[in-house]
Amino acid sequence: MWENLGNMMDLVKKVQQNVENVQDNLKSQQLEVSSGDVIKLILNGQQELISLEINAKYLSPDNAILLQDLLVTTINNGLTKSRDMQQTAMSKLTGDLNLPKIPGLF
Repeated sequence: MWENLGNMMDLVKKVQQNVENVQDNLKSQQLEVSSGDVIKLILNGQQELISLEINAKYLSPDNAILLQDLLVTTINNGLTKSRDMQQTAMSKLTGDLNLPKIPGLF
């Protein structure tokens, strides 16, 4: 019985280290999302916004509502892509470890 507990603890440590490695890797991966030539965002794989650029030719009071809508849409699109990147990385990790599927774990 104690031998199985030791094996389980080793597996937990391995999983923990692998998760940390994946998270570090995701932090360094970047993706670019844009809405035409108006807005460009760069995010990493941990849903952090790295940079935001707005084309100066669209900066006017007449375009305020358009820019607000485009910002929300572009940011949400980028966050979705970043979450997908993270989920793919975690799915690969759990698949490599042959862990049982536990909803909400990763």
